[in-house]
Amino acid sequence: MERLLETAHFKNSRRYPALFRFIVEETLEGRGEFLKERLLGVRVFNRPPDYDTADDPIARVTIAEIRKRIAQYYHEEAHESEMRIELTSGRYEPEFYPRKAKPAAPVESLTPVALAAPVTDTPVATPPPKLSKPWLSPLPYWVIATAVLLVGLVAAFLWRFDPPSALEQFWNPVLKPHLTITFCLPNKDVAGSQIAGAAGILSYTAHTKPKDAGPIAASADTANPTFYDYEKNAENVSFSDVLAATRISNWIATRGVEQRFRLVKSTTLDDLQEGPTILIGGLDNEWTLRALAHLRYQFRGTDQEQYWITDTKNPGRRTWAVDLKTQYPAVKRDFALIARVHNDSTRQVQVIVAGIGMSATASAGEFMVDPNRLGELRKRVGPGFKDHDFEAVLGTDVVNGIPGSANILAIEVW
Repeated sequence: MERLLETAHFKNSRRYPALFRFIVEETLEGRGEFLKERLLGVRVFNRPPDYDTADDPIARVTIAEIRKRIAQYYHEEAHESEMRIELTSGRYEPEFYPRKAKPAAPVESLTPVALAAPVTDTPVATPPPKLSKPWLSPLPYWVIATAVLLVGLVAAFLWRFDPPSALEQFWNPVLKPHLTITFCLPNKDVAGSQIAGAAGILSYTAHTKPKDAGPIAASADTANPTFYDYEKNAENVSFSDVLAATRISNWIATRGVEQRFRLVKSTTLDDLQEGPTILIGGLDNEWTLRALAHLRYQFRGTDQEQYWITDTKNPGRRTWAVDLKTQYPAVKRDFALIARVHNDSTRQVQVIVAGIGMSATASAGEFMVDPNRLGELRKRVGPGFKDHDFEAVLGTDVVNGIPGSANILAIEVW
């Protein structure tokens, strides 16, 4: 195994050696019969246990490529007598075959003295020399290597080996810069309605309009909070926001990219300019509202009636709305916005995960790391999925405040 991994067939790749080493060592440990596609995807490629192998065939495709590279290695004359590791088509458990014995040296190679014939006076007829046929000579190694390379490139082009999954394609613009990713979460010491009101997104009744018209309105009793006030309210974060952020963060951690968490009140423009940002929450996150300000789908509402997602091309439509007067257990639907945009102010990629209510934010967070859901999103977005900006409206059913899986309602791509 180590000898194969040191050759050009494997040493320039990270994925092939990892899978090859895993299946060989597992088989030597007596667990070869348990090697299945899903197990390899989870153990070697860090896929979630319930990932869709049809949408993400990375284990199956990688095994096929390893099988081809092993065959190329043993096809070379220098390795014909080595112990062989082979992969039967349709199986993930390798088989081992003992080395072949080297053929005995031909008689002609022995010393003439050892096989000298008795000296006689009878002349011995010498056979005429064989005429050489240059066109039957073995092909130079570089010709064979070039042919193999060309065949491999053509096969890769035609069959598109190892296509990236929708999950990898979605997050690649965020991960590719290899910069620290900032999660920006709303904190509950400032009412979300005050932030949205200051941004002109929510309409207020006279008795609820905040006195401060600044970027983040503050009531009189929070201007100089006591220790108790601060400890009670200052850094409270919604469980649904944390849940959405954690689901995304756990997946990013498998890619080895550094992350950090910030609250809205402590996040500056300089922070957002240092690397990609994931904005969690909608009406209570001013950075989300700023990012959405020039997009087609935005949050709107009144503090006494409804919050909704508006379509700026059809502003009179209020299909995606939540009635604020409805009893919490009676709410049946919630809605969220997700987006991946290149922000002009920060010059970085921003991902938005924001629900009208807490249920939709949690469901949207799950959507962002679900291979099946992102596969559907890729189909809806089209060829630009890997690098274009886009925004989507999601809807989710809710039962007693617990959301189901989100589904795509509308998309804008640019």
